[in-house]
Amino acid sequence: MALLEVKDVCFNYSDKELYRSVSFKINNGEHCALVGVNGSGKTTLLELIAGNLRPDKGSIIWEPHVSFSYLDQQLKVEKDMPLGSYLYGVYADLFAKEREMESYYERSASGEGDYETLLNKALRIQDELEEKGFYALEEKVGRLSNGLGLDKSMMGRSLKHLSSGEREKAYLCKMLLEEHDVLLMDEPTNFLDANQVEWLAGFLSSYPKAFLLVSHDQAFLKKVANVVFCLENQTVLRYKGDFDEYIANHALYKEQYKKNYEAQQRYIKKEEDFIARHIVRATSAKAAKSRRARLAHLDRMEAPGKEEGRVHFDFPFTKEVGKEVLQVEELLIGYDHPLLAPISFNLLKGEKIAILGQNGVGKSTFLKTVLGLIPSLGGKYHWLEGATINYFGQDEDIDMNLSPFEYISLHYPKMSNTEIRTLLGSYGVRKELAMRKMAELSGGEMSKSRLALMSLTKANFLVFDEPSNHLDQKAKDALFAAIERFPGGVILVSHEKDFYDGLVDYEISF
Repeated sequence: MALLEVKDVCFNYSDKELYRSVSFKINNGEHCALVGVNGSGKTTLLELIAGNLRPDKGSIIWEPHVSFSYLDQQLKVEKDMPLGSYLYGVYADLFAKEREMESYYERSASGEGDYETLLNKALRIQDELEEKGFYALEEKVGRLSNGLGLDKSMMGRSLKHLSSGEREKAYLCKMLLEEHDVLLMDEPTNFLDANQVEWLAGFLSSYPKAFLLVSHDQAFLKKVANVVFCLENQTVLRYKGDFDEYIANHALYKEQYKKNYEAQQRYIKKEEDFIARHIVRATSAKAAKSRRARLAHLDRMEAPGKEEGRVHFDFPFTKEVGKEVLQVEELLIGYDHPLLAPISFNLLKGEKIAILGQNGVGKSTFLKTVLGLIPSLGGKYHWLEGATINYFGQDEDIDMNLSPFEYISLHYPKMSNTEIRTLLGSYGVRKELAMRKMAELSGGEMSKSRLALMSLTKANFLVFDEPSNHLDQKAKDALFAAIERFPGGVILVSHEKDFYDGLVDYEISF
């Protein structure tokens, strides 16, 4: 049974046509992945399905009584309540039932009202609570929260005192506990470490209900998806089967699409040539006008791969430095108390390393400490004189009302319009995207804009904190190549083994 039908949806963003008559269905129990390059409109499509945007044409039809929940990229949650209250709030109706049951027991024990009537009411509620698993809630909430890296000790902390990544995991946990008929998830693994991604993949692969998710983590998608929707050429194609089957079938589709496009182009040229030759001739003008009318109503195919374009990342290198670029000795990191045992290692010139560890262990805190953004709690670190560092943080306080063009111009006001557009274009932020507000861009387009800004700084050391989050595969490949050819040192925090494997000289686990 179809839970959701997207029917003939068209949507324009500014002057860009994102979709042209998109139609598909999500059926009960289907595990669906939505894939496509950055900027193709995946997040916008989720916003349309969730009802946060309205299509220009067409309709989004949810079956009556079907419930859904939506995890978006730029999450806004109530931050004043404790984490425990936030998660257990999913079962507020059951806790209300428990209070009602207890009141019946208390009234029957005190002799208030008819004893047998009150006791029977209490027992009926108790049976209902047992049937709905109320007495196993603590185990259930603990299993899901632990799987996502939310420790039991965190339950008393308010959401506002959690990191942005921890809040994202809290919302994801709440979403899974709610067990709605359809889950809509935009990049659910971005704030998860490798173990948590593995746990989520196992949970979703056996999830009995339906979901639609956007992710650029192909290893994750291979474990969870049994239907793939591919968004390209302004439409959505449905591929039944796992992600490996999609890759094989999509390659065949692209090959056939290219042949069809080339055939249409030959037809258009032939018709245009005929029209040009005969439109002014009295004997054949009628036929030429007829062909021109047919051509005007032709549904023209998008050029294959037009949306993808070529992306090229580059991080310019400055002068060489001495042998031991960074020395870390008995360094203690944290805020109120040390997060880890003392850290010691030396990083040599040109070495590329990956910092690994579970989410929340202190990887980002370590980077911020050795970059001087927060103080250490003990020990020391030393950068060699002449070390110049270019840093990509996991979170950056960006004015979301700025466009990528304005973002670059703000930092480099002497750059010409053409230089800025050329730079952004090479990073995949092309045409009208460069002038759109950051708040209207996908996570991948924002990351590309930030990486473009990085490319304007010469350095001999690069520090990246989860740079591949939100990036499509083509952009990840470009980033990998740029880091690989950079002759200086690199510290990389990443949860994607497929990204850092083969790129770094060695790994340090926290």
